Amino acid sequence: MCTSCDETYRIFSVELITKEPVNTNMELFKEIAHRLFQNKVISNINIDNNKAYNVNGKQMFGFDLHLGNTNNPLTVNLENVEKALNGLLAQFVDYSEMQIKLN
Repeated sequence: MCTSCDETYRIFSVELITKEPVNTNMELFKEIAHRLFQNKVISNINIDNNKAYNVNGKQMFGFDLHLGNTNNPLTVNLENVEKALNGLLAQFVDYSEMQIKLN
């Protein structure tokens, strides 16, 4: 958890299996933000710590989501984030097996 400007952010790490090495994907980030706002999970989002790496022969793409909600901070939890992002990868053919962890 991080506190900044009188707002508390919860930090989630996201890992995806990719077909090719990826350092960033603005379309993916836009869709993540859209779904989290649409489901009223967050009011603010920051994405950082983008990285591409290899684990057990699988190409991975990872990043951190810093999520906050000034109106209702309790909505920013792992269950709500997973629910909002459920099915996200169906529209991104180069990605599979998304894992989300609360830091």
